Amino acid sequence: MILVQRYFFNQLLWPFMTATAAFAGLALLTQSLSNVDLVSGYSETALTFIKVTALALPHLTALLVPIALFVAVLSGLNRLTSDSETVIASAAGVSRFGLLSPVMRLGVYVVLANLLVNLLVQPVAYREMRRSLHDLRSDVAASLVTPGAFSQLGQGVTIYARERGRDGRMQDIMIHDSRGQDDASTYSAREGVVVRSGDRSAMVLIDGNLQQIDSAGELYYANFDRYEFDLGEFVGPADAMFFKESDRFLHELLWPSAAEIARTNGPERAWAEAHYRLSAPLYNLAFALIAAAAFLAGDHSRMGYGRRVMVAVAAGLTLRLAGFAMQSASADDAAMNIAQYLVPIIGMIAAIAVIYWPARSRPKRLELREAGT
Repeated sequence: MILVQRYFFNQLLWPFMTATAAFAGLALLTQSLSNVDLVSGYSETALTFIKVTALALPHLTALLVPIALFVAVLSGLNRLTSDSETVIASAAGVSRFGLLSPVMRLGVYVVLANLLVNLLVQPVAYREMRRSLHDLRSDVAASLVTPGAFSQLGQGVTIYARERGRDGRMQDIMIHDSRGQDDASTYSAREGVVVRSGDRSAMVLIDGNLQQIDSAGELYYANFDRYEFDLGEFVGPADAMFFKESDRFLHELLWPSAAEIARTNGPERAWAEAHYRLSAPLYNLAFALIAAAAFLAGDHSRMGYGRRVMVAVAAGLTLRLAGFAMQSASADDAAMNIAQYLVPIIGMIAAIAVIYWPARSRPKRLELREAGT
């Protein structure tokens, strides 16, 4: 790579890094809004909230990186063209391929990075996120009790706990049960913990007392060392954890297990996800070439490149929507998986064809004027 190509590459790299950071921040904000219930609904700390949000970032970033590259190439080439640097480089003997080479080099680097994220980083992150969410939703204490507040478990049952430790143990517990027709019971305990055994869930109260007013209006008071308060009416059965297609590694998608095939009524969805992981990085190179075509195709225009940029944006949007359509169709018909590769490849071929298309013929009036002179 000669000096001018290295300069052009740097002029494209920094806008790409900036655009990627901006899109990653947007993805992080969007994902954080969908995870607010982790704090409000499960009384989790900010650390758990940040962890689950960050684990979804690799997939979202990989999805937005082609757009970031598209914006970076448009921005970088627009600046280079506006300052007439591409024109000067062409006049100095740099060929059209020489101008296109930094764009393709950056596109290939991003393709490799995107492929690494799709095949390794995403499944590792999503598996950890799935485990964290399953553990959180299986934590009965987190879903039922808000420390320092009175929580309504159901009709006639109120529970209070002063605090809840990271191990699930709760301190200073009070449970008021008024479901009975003629009496109401109040349980107070120094400590308590929720236990699950099969389909049965119970709050084990330790070192407490029971206060109950019977139908005759008399107070019954008793101390206990250990008491189990049944939570079966308020807690559903525990859900089994399984990994979705987005959580699986490539070999698990290409050769799904019998249980996975039975769960999804066939291997088509797993195959569609596998081919999407392999084909999606190609959109980086396709988008880079489409953006480059807006500035490198045809002759230099002194009237600006606004119309060409609009055409490039429309072409990129159409190409990506076609890719999503092919991915959806592949989930039902395995034969459509080849189309997931054809869409970005056709986009690359079309962009290169436009870049190397012969310049338009000169206006006929100009040719007659020159002939007359």
